[in-house]
Amino acid sequence: MTAALDTGATGTAGQLPRLVKSEFRKIATTHLWWALLVPVAVLTFGAGWMGAEMGALSQMEERAGTPLPVGLLTVSMSTNFSTIFAALFGAMAVSAEHRNLTITTTYLTGTPRGAVLGSKLLAYAGMGVLYGLVNMVFASLGSLIGAGTAGFGDPTAWFSVVGAGLLSIVLWTLLGVGVGALLGSSVGAVIVLLIYKLVFESMLSTFLAGSDMAALNAYLPAAAGNGIVGNLAVPTFVSSLTGGSAQAPQTVYEVLHFFFGGSYMHPWWVSLLTFAGYTAVFVVAGWLVSRWRDIS
Repeated sequence: MTAALDTGATGTAGQLPRLVKSEFRKIATTHLWWALLVPVAVLTFGAGWMGAEMGALSQMEERAGTPLPVGLLTVSMSTNFSTIFAALFGAMAVSAEHRNLTITTTYLTGTPRGAVLGSKLLAYAGMGVLYGLVNMVFASLGSLIGAGTAGFGDPTAWFSVVGAGLLSIVLWTLLGVGVGALLGSSVGAVIVLLIYKLVFESMLSTFLAGSDMAALNAYLPAAAGNGIVGNLAVPTFVSSLTGGSAQAPQTVYEVLHFFFGGSYMHPWWVSLLTFAGYTAVFVVAGWLVSRWRDIS
């Protein structure tokens, strides 16, 4: 029995590279991956360029009397624009297989089903990296045009922020895969992701803000996802604004977080762990549902 189990485990692990390669091949044969990547490039470039010209940021630079690393904030904003496209890509690509019944062939040739979902996670994590790199390049180019080299600030801070942005986009892509596998419907996945991120959570956070549970806002899924970058970029920017001093009015943080994501006095790594937890929940739920869903 032990030998049989070892053989099965080895077989599953052995076919994983083949399944991952197959997933990339399927991705490349559709237009979805680049159709959703184009708006990422356009919006991040625009956010990097025009964001640096925001009136509030210009006033802060005038008061400081020196160029500020506004690019850190525009990268946060551009990343939080890009994440919804990465999530939609992951959700639609997986759920479309159920709609077109191509998942049937995939499951029959790549059993067990868990190995299939595992290969999808690896492939779409790779695509999430691609989306993150495009976001980083075009946001950086926009910031360069809008704010000049001074907008990048300290190189360590810059790479920390863009690295956090990369992590955020990868996690959003995987969350999309989980939602797509869970619902099995492209239309349903798109509606759920768009309505939740753009409408429902905004209403919920407004309600919580006026109650004793306001602190829970930072732990909502979209807020946590935005906070991965925003809760790193905003404090770093304020630190440069105050010359390294920790003394800054709370309203400064709150205004910047409102526009660029994150929550006041909430560590970025807590947002990362929180959102990674949401991602894991949807991925596991998608895996469990896919084990018994009818594929005929």
